[in-house]
Amino acid sequence: MAYDIAGAVLTMGMLPFLPILLLTRHGRGLGERLGRVPVAARQLDRPVWVHAASVGEVLAAEPLIQQLRAHRPELPILVSTTTVAGRETARSRLAVDAAMLLPADPPRIIERAMRRIRPRCVLIMETEIWPGLIRAAARRRVPCLIVSGRISVRAAARYRRVRWLTRAVLPQVSAFAMQSEADAARIVTLGAPADRVHVTGSLKYARGAASGPDATNGPAVRSLVGERVVLVGASTHPGEEQLMLDACAELWPRWPNILLVLAPRRPERFEEVDRLLLDAGVERERRSQLRGPVRAATRVLLLDSLGELPNLLPVAYAVFVGGTVTPIGGHNVLEPAVFGKPVVFGPHTIDVAAAADALLEAGAATRVHDAHDLSAAWGRLLCEPELAARMGACGRQVVAARAAVAQRTFALVQAYLD
Repeated sequence: MAYDIAGAVLTMGMLPFLPILLLTRHGRGLGERLGRVPVAARQLDRPVWVHAASVGEVLAAEPLIQQLRAHRPELPILVSTTTVAGRETARSRLAVDAAMLLPADPPRIIERAMRRIRPRCVLIMETEIWPGLIRAAARRRVPCLIVSGRISVRAAARYRRVRWLTRAVLPQVSAFAMQSEADAARIVTLGAPADRVHVTGSLKYARGAASGPDATNGPAVRSLVGERVVLVGASTHPGEEQLMLDACAELWPRWPNILLVLAPRRPERFEEVDRLLLDAGVERERRSQLRGPVRAATRVLLLDSLGELPNLLPVAYAVFVGGTVTPIGGHNVLEPAVFGKPVVFGPHTIDVAAAADALLEAGAATRVHDAHDLSAAWGRLLCEPELAARMGACGRQVVAARAAVAQRTFALVQAYLD
């Protein structure tokens, strides 16, 4: 009964937004969002369906997909995403058989897609609770697992407002592989059966162990940036690009060889950030327009290409992780540590609290609050290369210590593959 009510609510709730979908960025791939399954996905024989919301979740899924390929190479893998950028990243970076946008969650749409895909199991990355998707899997007795599950304090508060729905939906999930004890406790409070909840860790740690300079195009990128001192702003949000420009304005007089690389979190902000740089009067270039090395006079490189940030990290001197000064909650603070780079982030890390705390405790990261703090942190690292090397080494140790996450997660998933 709760499912029927939920389905009606979801269906009615979608109707007013369909015209908006046609007119905004969310309308890209509208056919897939309305349940059209691409031919490549329809042709798969009972695939493992992995859902990863956007670029960060897609990249975090990589070590689990590597485990699937290593241990069950005969199984086809389909990845769905919520964003177009995520879908394109899945197609370009992951060894999967097909990628598509997640169909909208109203029952008629998602169940039609489920019939056409016929998955053997569904793996949802990082706890996106999609009632329609979970219900459609349960109706067909398809195991549905949440892997690398994360429920922040803020998300838990939002879900508590619809606890009647989570308590109806979560018992239909076969197993929960959560990142931490706190995440496990929160998901149980929302209605997950305690005996199905396991703590396996964050797959972002596992990606760190599986990745590294050999997994990137580092040498080719080094040919683009030459011997410049590269400072990276990763996954930035409005206000954070200006903060980094202000910080570098204090550093450029002493270190004119600094190249600031800005990687906005959302592709639709590329033009906005380019206008910001133009208005600031700094020499800038766009990665999409580079046909050779960055010019000597260029001070800022705008990374307006999808999925290329990991290629820049091996040549970075230090990295600021965005969504942490702007109160978003933080993005993947571990990824720079994978490559032995000192990490800097702001005060708002609630969504990545465990990882941020681990880096801070290990001496691998610095927390800043404003442009002056950032300038001071980067300036100290530039003055003390041995400190930068030590912080980078500590970060890699943090990642390596949690490298068994992919194996633990796969061990849980494996029981549901047949």
